Amino acid sequence: MINKQTPPTNTTDRSATRIAKFLLAIGIIGLFVTVTGVAEESLRLKNGLMIQGNVFELPSMKEGFAAAGGGIKSQPIVMVDDGLRRVYLYRRGMVLGEPQQIRGIEETIEFDFDAPLNGKPISVLDSLLGVSPFNEFARRVVKIRGLKGETLSILQGITELNTRYAKVEALKDRPSYIWDQRVATSSIDSDTLQAIFARRLRLPNLDSGDQIDLHYEHARFFGEAKRFNDARKVLQQVQKDFPNEPDIEKRLIAVTEAEASEIIREAQQRAEVGQESFARKIYSGFRPDNVGRITRLEVQDAIAKLDKTQASIDDVMAKLRDKSKQLNAKQIAAINPLLDEMQTGLSAFTLPRLSAFLLADKTGLPVDNHVAMGISGWLLGSGQGVQNLSVAISMITVRNLVAEYLASDDPGRRKAILSELANLEGAEPDYVARMLPLLVPSRKLPNEAEHETIKGMFTVGRDLPSATVDVSPRYIVQLPPDYDPLREYPCIVALHPPQGTPEQQLDWWAGPWNQQLNFRGGHATRHGYIVVAPAWTEPGQGVYNYTPREHQRVLVALRDAMRRTSINADRIFIVGHGDGATAAWDIAVSHPDLWAGLIAISSDPGKTITHYYPNAQQVPIYIVQGFLDRIRSKNNHAFSGILEDYLNVRADAMVVMYRGWGFAFFFDEIHHLFDWMNAASHRRKDIPQKIDHVTMRHGDEFFWWLELDGLKDGTAVDPILWNQAKRIRGKKVEATIGADNQIRISQGPSERFIVWMRPDMGIDLNQRVTIRYGSRRTDHDYDRNLETMLEDVRQRADRKRPFWTKKVVP
Repeated sequence: MINKQTPPTNTTDRSATRIAKFLLAIGIIGLFVTVTGVAEESLRLKNGLMIQGNVFELPSMKEGFAAAGGGIKSQPIVMVDDGLRRVYLYRRGMVLGEPQQIRGIEETIEFDFDAPLNGKPISVLDSLLGVSPFNEFARRVVKIRGLKGETLSILQGITELNTRYAKVEALKDRPSYIWDQRVATSSIDSDTLQAIFARRLRLPNLDSGDQIDLHYEHARFFGEAKRFNDARKVLQQVQKDFPNEPDIEKRLIAVTEAEASEIIREAQQRAEVGQESFARKIYSGFRPDNVGRITRLEVQDAIAKLDKTQASIDDVMAKLRDKSKQLNAKQIAAINPLLDEMQTGLSAFTLPRLSAFLLADKTGLPVDNHVAMGISGWLLGSGQGVQNLSVAISMITVRNLVAEYLASDDPGRRKAILSELANLEGAEPDYVARMLPLLVPSRKLPNEAEHETIKGMFTVGRDLPSATVDVSPRYIVQLPPDYDPLREYPCIVALHPPQGTPEQQLDWWAGPWNQQLNFRGGHATRHGYIVVAPAWTEPGQGVYNYTPREHQRVLVALRDAMRRTSINADRIFIVGHGDGATAAWDIAVSHPDLWAGLIAISSDPGKTITHYYPNAQQVPIYIVQGFLDRIRSKNNHAFSGILEDYLNVRADAMVVMYRGWGFAFFFDEIHHLFDWMNAASHRRKDIPQKIDHVTMRHGDEFFWWLELDGLKDGTAVDPILWNQAKRIRGKKVEATIGADNQIRISQGPSERFIVWMRPDMGIDLNQRVTIRYGSRRTDHDYDRNLETMLEDVRQRADRKRPFWTKKVVP
């Protein structure tokens, strides 16, 4: 059962995690000292994630922050404390079943420091002004801003250390402070840890047995932390200092095996996200004499899998070309350019397009039907082939005309293309809708925009004076290694704080450029994400202003990037730091139909965010904050109230609080962030049949399939004059798709609406659609014209979910 007691705020709690994977992998735990883990609990979430720690139920976010008791019966909030951070969830909306007990952190190393019994508590914290490295005594000096603006220097020391976090406390000093801060162990560099551990080995009265035990404790620590090179160094030191120590070779082999398993997993991940050449480099680096038989077999199987895919590509193209040679000369001439395109473009990602062709290989289809299956499969996607060769050949022309339409800036040429399409038998709306996601981007990134030395980094647009009113896109984009325009990539739209730069966002998410290795080694790179960093601020801007202009800059940049790069429109995450996080939060709930999720790190929510929580039901949300952040601390009731609005039974929302931290960018959270983004459930939600949103700003006028054609007077609140507004209230936008092909607009602050339609939203476009607004009825018959679909894609750049038709009401 979940612990319903509120956790204390200042206790020496030894949270624990799982037993080290590396110890399990090597199978010789008995060769080390006996380990005893402290139990934790694992919680399975409805979004597919697992979180672990000590689990508590709380009556509210406010109570959770204050960590105070009370007699409230209802406790809908679940808090999971892993020692480093506290994760808050709404139980009914997020949790599956009861928590399960698991083994926790195996060992915690304690340091004998005198923490003050009393002193001034650090209760509010901004960003750290300066931090010295930990010395060999596990101490450091931190400089922070005091309540009166003065600079405070505080002596800290590590009092507990495990593979997840270090408990860092303020030590006795003049004056003394009470401050319990948790620091991720992953953020402490190896040299520092080695120096701290070396100091432990120099403690007085240690005999050789004590020293060996400490060495092995340190080796276990590094192994559980997956710092295999450090674990190897420790064991090699034992081998040098104590040559008669038994089984040391087995221990070293175990470390090598565990390290090899991690490297293999990395290579497998790279291959899965389309970085096959990088995966092959990893596999080719394995030396068979350094790893065991099982590991050698794993590597051989992985290479064989890559080779098999390439062999399948060669085989299917050979079959298709062989069969196409049996067609007449005119047919061969029509399809040869496409066959060349397929030869170049086939990969592990695109090969499934030809699944119907491969299946038909066993059915004895006539040659022309079989070739038609291959051609149409390439154009329409997996399982979508047609057997009529003339239709399939017509589809080649249709596809090329559609691509030209999307790339054209000439209205006259676009009109002519529509006329040409009207006379082609393959230009059916359902065919075109299937073609659109498979097209390469309609525009190219300018060659001159690519960075001189950083491969895959492009700067689009130019800096403009702050007074210039401009809607041209301005952003920086980083493509992943082995980028293939025929492959779909998830995308991170990263908003920098006004004091930062788009380049810093690329470094945070994709990693800084390594000149020696000639690549970025960050997590977006490893997971195959495109990172788009819009230049959304004006020169000299200090804060996010909640203006339509800021929204427009972000959305214009995103749409331009979608036209130029192969972004998966169902997997776009908007993220930010500081006021960039506030902007990301506001933009996410103002335009909820665009996003697979929101990540807000150290945000300061206000203004429209406090009113737009009804818009967030289809947007997964991940909020990261410091427990002592001034934003939370200055008005805990208001801040927790905002969070409680967003944490509800219908929401996929998490709040993560770092213990003992104020304002920070929390890079230590990045592994969790990518686990969250990679969850299968975190895709853009299906089009809802019911819209129940609010609006109160110009520009916030499109929700899923309903567009407001302007706002009524008195609806929009000027964000710059927010505090002078007499009445601040969001106006409801409600509409429903019902039975019998009917759509009802219940309310909305506009004189006129545009209803956008496509087949998968619960209506049948082959039948008359009835739209009701108040007492007025409007009927719509779809004429199967392609103009609305193609114009929608050209303007919104969403090739995965185009609208086929629209109707203005009334």
